[in-house]
Amino acid sequence: MRLSFKKVVKYTIFLIMVMFLNIWISYTVNIWSFNNFQDREKSSEVSEISYGGAVPRPPEDDPTKDGEGFNIDLNLHFSRKQRSAKEISPNNELAYYSKDKLSGTHMDRKNNSNLLHKLNPLTDKHRGRGKKKAFVVSEPEIEKTDETGVRETELSDIFISVKTTSKYHQSRVSILLKTWYRLAKEQIYFFTDANDQEFKDVLGDHLVNTNCSADHRRHSLSCKMAVEFDYYMASRKRWFCHVDDDVYLNVPRLLEVLRGYSHKEDWYLGKPSLKYPLEVVDRENAGMKLTFWFATGGAGFCISRSLALKMGPYAGGGRFVTTAEKVRLPDDCTVGYIIEYLLKNRLTVIEEFHSHLETLWLIRPHQLKKQITVSYSEYSSKPNVINVQGFNSTQDPTRFLSLHCFLFPNFSECRVLL
Repeated sequence: MRLSFKKVVKYTIFLIMVMFLNIWISYTVNIWSFNNFQDREKSSEVSEISYGGAVPRPPEDDPTKDGEGFNIDLNLHFSRKQRSAKEISPNNELAYYSKDKLSGTHMDRKNNSNLLHKLNPLTDKHRGRGKKKAFVVSEPEIEKTDETGVRETELSDIFISVKTTSKYHQSRVSILLKTWYRLAKEQIYFFTDANDQEFKDVLGDHLVNTNCSADHRRHSLSCKMAVEFDYYMASRKRWFCHVDDDVYLNVPRLLEVLRGYSHKEDWYLGKPSLKYPLEVVDRENAGMKLTFWFATGGAGFCISRSLALKMGPYAGGGRFVTTAEKVRLPDDCTVGYIIEYLLKNRLTVIEEFHSHLETLWLIRPHQLKKQITVSYSEYSSKPNVINVQGFNSTQDPTRFLSLHCFLFPNFSECRVLL
């Protein structure tokens, strides 16, 4: 086939245009960066511009839930937005993690610790000089985590409720205010049955008037426990720990023990006062009995967040009183009924909880630092108190002041014993 001169010229011009087009594309578009699906995936994981490219976008269909899933805390901040290297301050900008503002959203150290690093390609040119410097890595302090990557339980994760009554404000609560209350003021709430301006001035909103009756009957006790439980649920803390007003709580030891358990699992920690499970009449099934263990409230007990959430239908929103009346049991027994009988969970016995029902003087002095709670009482006019040196029995009949100075001798009140 013969080609005319005009056609040859046309084809030549077309081929030259195609060649120039290929050259332009090769200089403009890096086509090799998309040569496989893996590279395309990497390119899709872009960083949020509003955070200076330091934190990737979380999945839209996976909101953070109590440290599960995509655990980038909403409290992860930067000192200012970063658009380019020219806008970077000469001072290293650090990301910081606000640990106590939102409950239940925790940093997963294992998966996300690298996201807390912020590379600052600072050069002397940016500082008004001409010599380049190496990259600077700014690393914030990372919180302690356990082997699963979950943030370690802190004192601020514990809600401590103390059940009392106006009758015992002066004789019992005043002793607690001088001793272990000072170790955890922000975590402790006193639940009483009357207004008391003197103690309100000291405790503020940590003294709660439940408006329950002041007697020691079943309904009154359950009424206070219902308010305690609702206050705890509103706090969104990891642990709910209850004690009575005649108990000394070793706060550091409590924290140490709770760190051995996960708040994301169902835990009911305490100590029964009986050597056998409680048996009560089943009022819905004639001739049948309900059998379960319970932790005595006089020694104290702790419940994990996971278990407390499951207790909600039977204890939340004031329903605790209804449940207690149904089985006709006091507050601590009702807690055991809900957990052991209704929810089919089990009490985990912690021997370091002690109530006034035990022979307290049998606890040896060298064992006191390991105990979580101790109490006091009188049997046949003989004081049932712990054996600890310190103040005399007139100054300290409960031995709580002496125990406090034994455990924490640096308090000013304890200097007279040195």
